Amino acid sequence: MAAHSHVADWVRDFEAQYGTRPVYYGELDRGAKKDRPYNLIYITKEPIFVHIYEPPEDEEGGGQVLWFGLEPQLTDSEEYIRRELIETLLQEAPTAPSFTTDNEFENILGQMIERYTVLDTDLSGTVRRQGKLWELIGMDDRRLTVTQNQRERLHYVVIRDLIRNGPLEPLLSDEMLEDIHSVGLKHIHMDHKVFGMVTSNIRFRDRDLLSRFLRAMSERIGRPVSDNKPIIDGALLDGSRINIIFSDDVSMLGPSFTIRKFAEETISITQLIQWKTISAQVAAYIWICLEYGMSVLVSGETASGKTTTLNAILPFIDHNVKIYSAEDTPEVKVRHKLWQRLVTRSSKNEESRVEMFDLLKAALRSRPRYIIIGEIRGVEGATAFQAMQTGHPVIATFHASSIVKMIQRFTGDPINVPIRFFDNLNFAIFQEVVEDPQGGGIARRVTGIDEVIGYNKHSDGVLTRGMFEWDPVKDKHYFRGMFQSHLLENKIAAVAGFSNKRDIYDEMLRRAAVLDRMVERDLTHYDDVFDLLGIYYNSGWDMFSRSVETWVGVNHK
Repeated sequence: MAAHSHVADWVRDFEAQYGTRPVYYGELDRGAKKDRPYNLIYITKEPIFVHIYEPPEDEEGGGQVLWFGLEPQLTDSEEYIRRELIETLLQEAPTAPSFTTDNEFENILGQMIERYTVLDTDLSGTVRRQGKLWELIGMDDRRLTVTQNQRERLHYVVIRDLIRNGPLEPLLSDEMLEDIHSVGLKHIHMDHKVFGMVTSNIRFRDRDLLSRFLRAMSERIGRPVSDNKPIIDGALLDGSRINIIFSDDVSMLGPSFTIRKFAEETISITQLIQWKTISAQVAAYIWICLEYGMSVLVSGETASGKTTTLNAILPFIDHNVKIYSAEDTPEVKVRHKLWQRLVTRSSKNEESRVEMFDLLKAALRSRPRYIIIGEIRGVEGATAFQAMQTGHPVIATFHASSIVKMIQRFTGDPINVPIRFFDNLNFAIFQEVVEDPQGGGIARRVTGIDEVIGYNKHSDGVLTRGMFEWDPVKDKHYFRGMFQSHLLENKIAAVAGFSNKRDIYDEMLRRAAVLDRMVERDLTHYDDVFDLLGIYYNSGWDMFSRSVETWVGVNHK
C-alpha cells in the first residue's frame, strides 16, 4: 500500500480528520463482516483500493456503511496535461496501428502516452518548457514533460476514460459488489457481498455529464439509448448486465441505471455448501437428478442467486454429452467439451432479429443432452416445456418464490403452458435473499426443493411434494423426502441399477458425504470440482473418491 501515493495520502488525511486509521486487509474475505465498526481497506485491482468505513451514529454519514473508491487522482495542472495528451492521441489515431481487442488497444495507447510524454529526469540540467521542448532538444513539439508518478497517473486515467468504464471503474473493479444503483445525481449505492447496502463516494455532479456518459455507454454496448427509446437492457464488456432509464419524464429524479455485476470466477457447488447456501444432501439430490436427465427450474426473486446456483450445478451433468445454452445476456458458464452457446440478437430489422423463441426451436434440432436457458420470462417458456415433452431435459432460471406461484405464472399469460403438461418439469429449486444468520450483511439460501409428481384431473391441478426445506432459526436444511421421493424411487432408481428402489437414498447420502469431504479439504474452486466430477464420469466412483483424498486443489497451490 505504501507504493501507492494516492492511498497513503487518503489514509493520512482520513486519520487527521477522524482520529482513526483504517486496517489494511489486502484481499477481503467474508469474515470481515464481524469486525464492527468497519474501518478497513482492501485492494480490488491495481491501482484501485476500497476503504469501507462505518461512522458512529453522531458523525456525518452515521447509520450507514460508506464505500470509498481510492484511485489515482489528477491535479488541476495534470488535468490540463491530460486534455492536451488526449487531443494529441486523437490527432494521431488515424496513423496508429490497428487493433482487434481492448488489450491491444490499451497497449497501443500506452505506447502513445510514452511517446508523447517525456520524463523531467530525461532533461537534467536543461531548462524545459512544458509542451514546447523541440526548441531546446529537437523533440516533437507535442511532447509533454511529466514526472514518473504523473505519467503513471495519466496512463491510468486516460486508459480508464477511453477504454474502460470512466468514473465507474472503481465500482466495476470490485468483485465484492453485486448490484450498482445510480439514481440521478445522488451518490451511487451498491449491494456488497459482505457489508450489504453501502453508499459510495462516487456521484455524477452534472446532469448533462450523466446523460452524455449514459449515451456513450449505451452506444458501446450496441443498445443506444435516446428520448424515443429511454429504457434499454444490455451487457457490458465484462458480462455485467445493465439497465438504463434515460428520459427525465420517465425517470423523474434524472437518468438512472442499475448494473448487475458479472462474477469473473464461477462459484462452485462446494463453495455454496461452505457458505451454507445449500447443504451437501441438497447438492447430492440435485447431482443424482441431473445425472439421470431430470428437468429443473432454479427459481426465486431478483438477486436471489439463481444464476450462481445454476452455474454451480452444471458440473453434475455427464461430462461426455452435448449441452446447448440459449440466453439474452451471456451468463451461463459451461466447462463441458461439447457446448453450443447461443445468444439472442436485437435488430430494428425484424428479419435480422433472433429471439429466445428462435433459439429454443433451433435447440430441438440440435440433439443436445441438456438445454440450458439463462432465464425464462415469456412465451419461450412454452417452448421449453415442448422441449421437455420431446425428451430434451431443460435447466433454467425463473422468477417465482414458491411452487404455487411458479405454476400460476407458467399457466397464465403470456406463457400459457397447459396445466396438464406441467409435470414435464421434474423439480424446482427455490432460493431467497435472507439476512445472514451469522450476522451482518445478506446471504442466499436454497429455501426448498419441490418435486412435480403429476397432473390431477379430478382437481385440475398439479401434485407436488416438498423434498427439502430450510429452517431459518437453525440455518439448516432438512430432507423431508426420505422414502417419499417420486423422482428418486420411480424415475431414477431402476435406471440407475437399484433392484431395491429405496437403496437410492443410501446413494444420495454417499454422495453427500463425499461433497462434505471436499469442503473439509477446501476443494471449493470451480475448476477442482469440475475436474473431480469429470473423473467420476470417466473413471467411476472408486477413482473419484480416491482422488478427492489426494487432489491438490487450486486453494492448496
